[in-house]
This record gives sequence, C-alpha cells and structure tokens, in this order.
Amino acid sequence: MIRDDAGGLSPLFIFTVGSIAFLLIVGAVVWFAIPGASAKHHFVSPSGRVALDIGETCGEASCERRIIAETIAADGSKSRRGCRVPLTDTHLVLLNAFPLWAADEQTVEIVYADAAGQGGKFPLNFAADCTATE
Repeated sequence: MIRDDAGGLSPLFIFTVGSIAFLLIVGAVVWFAIPGASAKHHFVSPSGRVALDIGETCGEASCERRIIAETIAADGSKSRRGCRVPLTDTHLVLLNAFPLWAADEQTVEIVYADAAGQGGKFPLNFAADCTATE
C-alpha cells in the first residue's frame, strides 16, 4: 500500500481508489438502466454460409422480434436481410431456440420454447421470408 510519512494512506491513493469505485458504480447503473434484448441467439449453418441473429424484447402489451439472416454467396460477398417472424405472442417465447437446417440451407425451422417450456416451431425460407435488406 502507499503510505505517507505519518503512516496513513496517501491522499492520491484514496482519490484513485475512490475514483475507480465511482466509475464502477456508475457503469453498473448505466448497464442495468439500458434495456437489452430479453432473448438473443446467434446460429450458424453447418457449412458456415448462413448466420442467424434472433432477438426478442417484450414490453407490457407487446413483443418485438427480429431475425437477421446473413448469407455468404459463392463469390464471397455477404448480404444481410431482415426476416418476418410469424409469432404474435405477447410474452417471451424465444428464450430457448434452436435451428433445424435443411440440407440445402435455404430454409430452417426454428424450434422455440418459453420459460415454462411451451412453444413450437416455425419455418423460415430465406428467399420468401427474408426480404428486408439493410
């Protein structure tokens, strides 16, 4: 420890520790004050050519669900598209999700379940359901 000649702690040491503690407290407050996605998943197809980002945030009366599909073409170019999510539930249903990829990776079934284990699955056809480009 840093001590001054009288045997006490240095004012610089106290100021440094106090500043670090203050920054940690402010950081924690900001971290918990910013709402994040209630459910978030990232899946990659077996070949690595398709990646899915799934997010779900629910408020008091509605939920917002987003799926972004990123595909890599044969020439190496990438495209990102937003996909329609056919769920209208007003509570979190994508807490547990898992993709079942088709052999050609042009479609995927998303199997999902809420906190109570209730859920189902829905198909996602990238050509038909993912048309919103970024």
